[in-house]
Amino acid sequence: MASRKTTIKDIATEAGVSVSLVSFVMNNRAKADGTGRLYRVSEETSQKIMEVARRLDYQPNNAARSLRSGRTNTIGVIVSDISNRFFADIGRFIEDAAYKLHYTVIFGSSDENPDKLENIVGALMSRGVDGMIVVPCEKSEASIAKIVEAGIPLVLIDRDMEGIDANRVMLNNRKAGMMATESLIRRGCRRIEMLSYAMRLSNIRDREAGYRAAMTEAGLGESVNIHTIRFKNIPAQIAKAFDDILAREVDGIVFATNTLTIEGIKRLRLTAPEALDHIRIVAFDESDAFDLSDYRVSYVKQPIELFGSESVRILLDCIANGNQQSVSSTLNPQFVEV
Repeated sequence: MASRKTTIKDIATEAGVSVSLVSFVMNNRAKADGTGRLYRVSEETSQKIMEVARRLDYQPNNAARSLRSGRTNTIGVIVSDISNRFFADIGRFIEDAAYKLHYTVIFGSSDENPDKLENIVGALMSRGVDGMIVVPCEKSEASIAKIVEAGIPLVLIDRDMEGIDANRVMLNNRKAGMMATESLIRRGCRRIEMLSYAMRLSNIRDREAGYRAAMTEAGLGESVNIHTIRFKNIPAQIAKAFDDILAREVDGIVFATNTLTIEGIKRLRLTAPEALDHIRIVAFDESDAFDLSDYRVSYVKQPIELFGSESVRILLDCIANGNQQSVSSTLNPQFVEV
């Protein structure tokens, strides 16, 4: 015969306090900020109640609590590809930050497909998530607007989207593109080109703008050349781009993303390993794959942990306080030279 579930009344009896006091402490524990409380219950009494609850293995009725509060204590997170280390690491930090504040995270990947993103948004809305953190993809404006129109707190990360009134956590990508290019110029490169994605996403556009600006400021504007790669069939397009790059004796390459860097190095090692002796490469983000090669890759380091913690902080503040004014947080890149 199944054992009876512990109730708030059981905790009150064991702790020698009122049922209302136990309910008050249990329902407001997520409001503690680590240094003080937003309710007037002594620390000793609160700890006693929580200890009794743990000892009796109390399991709160989250469904009932959700009906009372109008919240589910869940947030939805949509990235472009959870298998990509950059997004996987951001997801890990989002989950860690949310867990500390008693929130559960539901993840989804758009795979740069606006239809898939729309389906995920609909599923998250039907689950009643309290807010969303989204990496938008191309042609997803209507789906993002649907979140805003529904009054669901929203934070866009990594990529901006014009005309959308939402909170944002973004990298200073123009600065990052300049840092990457300037590092090659300092090391004597003059024929510097860029491999980027054909997608017109804000982060990609800004990195390209930074590359152009650095080249122009160095008097190398006539050498600016950006090879654009479509998201599908990347290896074949990389191969074509490198045929052109090697034919013109390029001595420096800025890769707009980590994935492009890995595919580029694989191509060079396979077809022209000697080129690695005279072509310098700068990547975005580090990779375990770099450690497996004797070719050292300098890279722009993004503050991934801040992406996670800042987006959660802004989102939960918006959920708690119903902020009407959108918040923008711009993060600064670092350059790691090896």
